[in-house]
Amino acid sequence: MSELQLSYLKNAWQQNMESPKYRALYVVLRDLILSGKLSGGEKLPPSRKIVSELSISRNTVMQAFDILQSDGFIQSRQGDGVYVSEDIGHAHLPQISSSDDVDDRTPDIAGRVQHWMGVRKKHHRLGGERAFSPGRPALDQFPFDIWARLLSRRWRLSGPRLAMQDDPTGYAPLRQELAKYLRKTRGMSCEADQIVIVSGAQQGLDLISRVLWEEGDQIAVEDPAFPGMNGVVLGGGAQIIPVALDDEGICTDPLENLTDLKSIMVTPSRNYPLGTTMSLARRFDLLDLARRKRSWIVEDDFDCEFRFDGPPLSSLQGLDRDERVIYVGTFSRIVFPALRLGYVVVPKKLIDAFVAAKSYIDGHASILHQAVLADFFKEGYFDSHLRRMKKLYKERRNYLMREIELRLSKDCFILPADGGLHICLLFKKEIDDIVLSEDLRQCGVVTRPLSSFYKLSVKKQGLVLGFAGFDEAAIDAGLQHIQKKISEI
Repeated sequence: MSELQLSYLKNAWQQNMESPKYRALYVVLRDLILSGKLSGGEKLPPSRKIVSELSISRNTVMQAFDILQSDGFIQSRQGDGVYVSEDIGHAHLPQISSSDDVDDRTPDIAGRVQHWMGVRKKHHRLGGERAFSPGRPALDQFPFDIWARLLSRRWRLSGPRLAMQDDPTGYAPLRQELAKYLRKTRGMSCEADQIVIVSGAQQGLDLISRVLWEEGDQIAVEDPAFPGMNGVVLGGGAQIIPVALDDEGICTDPLENLTDLKSIMVTPSRNYPLGTTMSLARRFDLLDLARRKRSWIVEDDFDCEFRFDGPPLSSLQGLDRDERVIYVGTFSRIVFPALRLGYVVVPKKLIDAFVAAKSYIDGHASILHQAVLADFFKEGYFDSHLRRMKKLYKERRNYLMREIELRLSKDCFILPADGGLHICLLFKKEIDDIVLSEDLRQCGVVTRPLSSFYKLSVKKQGLVLGFAGFDEAAIDAGLQHIQKKISEI
């Protein structure tokens, strides 16, 4: 790194002093790489040099380096220091387009006609309290006593005032807390006014469909995918273009031949249900494709908070320099599902359209619960609860995987999973996963057949097993039934 580039680092650091420092340093170095100020193959200065120049601890530098390496931005060469990854070249970096070069595609909200009649949900909800219902958090571990106290205090102090609020974007203090949280933990580039609070992630996806899509539009969706994604596309009358995944995430080659691709729906942190994480190179490819085709990327950051092996990955939105990414998140897994609060982070040029649409659809999500959640954030309960749940869920995941290896390794294997609240159990022999899942349901064991998440003809056969909400006894009981049923086939 030259003196000029070191100067870039110092100047950028002074403008990004958000706590924690390791995350701020990560964002600064990442942005220098993305902007081309640090090139592929270029050597970074020794950690002691950065420590001296920025007056920070060596541990801070090493934490930032760990995340950069996990994301694929840098690579360590034994005995020779740390280098920007060779794969990071200008050809891969997302380019910033001028406003004249990009079609905003902000539609006329009043001109949209929604066609919901006849839309049926393919995946009905099944026995959420029984193993192995995917997506069920450990509700018995949530601090409901603290939540009740915050709720009572909030109503006592400001109930009448909250009862009169009707901002369609949501409770301002919550959006401010959320913006800080997303910048700190997801490496995102966003302000509070870009956040719209919605009644769960599913409403967030629906809001996107109403703002951006017209009937017949081409919408690329990962295959397999969370059924709510396909449901939103079908419900709005758009055309689903299922796109297969490989080890690096959604395949971009099939998208090149689409002439009018309106949007691409992806889960870069963790595909549902396979758990595939999108590589850094594929993320750049996707951003470049969206820029060239003037398409919107919908990033559903599914289960991003629960990564057990390695530091948390940065969001696709944080890499976007062209404002083509719309980010969707939810609190259902971290807090509790019945809260029904989620959020959408939108590009600045779409704020007015999304606010108009949200106001038109349902006004706003529950302001009282938003205010309580803001207090939950501000007073540190959110971070504390998340830390405890990550520890618990990792223990439960590891226990489930060990027991599967002991009991089912002859007939099954597990797809690699570094996070999330479920695992995928694949079969080594011919088994109809839909029939098996139904047989297990009759025994009181709730699973999801993996093949049911696919739209393309090439399907994996297996079971999706949730583990987060179930203790060892429940896991043991469920596995006994699975072992018995498979042995009978």
